[in-house]
Amino acid sequence: MKKNNEHLPLYGIGPVLCYPMAILSAIAVFLSSKKLIPCTVDIPFIKAFMQISGILLILEGVILFFGADINSSIQDNIKQNKLKTNGSYKFVRNPCYCLFLLSCTGALLIAHNPLLLILPILFYIWMTVILKNTEEKWLAELYGKEYMEYCKRVNRCIPWLPR
Repeated sequence: MKKNNEHLPLYGIGPVLCYPMAILSAIAVFLSSKKLIPCTVDIPFIKAFMQISGILLILEGVILFFGADINSSIQDNIKQNKLKTNGSYKFVRNPCYCLFLLSCTGALLIAHNPLLLILPILFYIWMTVILKNTEEKWLAELYGKEYMEYCKRVNRCIPWLPR
C-alpha cells in the first residue's frame, strides 16, 4: 500500500548496479584491444555486423534513457510518490539501468570479441538479483497491486512491447 510520507531514494541503487558494469566493460574492451583477451573477430562482415549492432544498442539505450522523462521526470514522480509507467517505462521497468546494460553490451560488441559477450549475461544476472532483492521489494511494498500488475506487463531490464 502506498504511504504518503514514504518514497524511494531519488537515485536508488543505480551506482551499485551501473558502475561495476561500466568499469568491467571498459577493462574488458581495453584488454581486448591490447590482445590480452584473444579471440577478436577479423572477418570483415562479422566484425562490421558486431560493430553496427553495438552502435544500435547504445543508441537504443540513450533513446530509452531520454524517453524516461516524457510527461514528467522520474524525480518528480518519486517525490510525489507516484509509480511512473509512461514514457520509456511502458517498455522497460528500469530504463536508466537498461541504458547501462545496453551501452555496455554495445561497447563489448564494438570490440568484436565474442569472449566478451559473457559479460552482458553476467550483468543481466547481477541486475536481476539486486533489483529483485531491493527496489522491486520496496516498490511492491509501496504500491502493492498497482506495481505487481505493472510487473506483469513490462520487462525488468530488457525493453519490449508491453503485454
